[in-house]
Amino acid sequence: MSEIEAKSNAISENGFFIKLANGDYGLPITYWVFGVLVQIAFVIFMGLANVFLQLKVSTMTLVYLLNTIYFILQALGTWRAANIYSGNKIWAILAKMAVVIGATSHMNNWEWILRS
Repeated sequence: MSEIEAKSNAISENGFFIKLANGDYGLPITYWVFGVLVQIAFVIFMGLANVFLQLKVSTMTLVYLLNTIYFILQALGTWRAANIYSGNKIWAILAKMAVVIGATSHMNNWEWILRS
């Protein structure tokens, strides 16, 4: 088996989160589907869960920690996919700017959570 075939097999055998962090899904899917749509769903879920279940702060913190871990993987994937994006470079630049804004937002949220 050639080195290229071995690498191709290794990529196809990787799980979802490895592929996501590597940017293997491409920039549009990584950013819009696994970034924007998943985060919107998370915000809706947390809002509804808080209203109907009245979650404890510790539970909400744990869920937000899991969301932050997911965000890190998704942000890495977006950045890496932007590095190899062959379309209009403005989309790669805007995606990287969104990653920086999202990371800043997560850090600000954690500051607020830790002060509570």
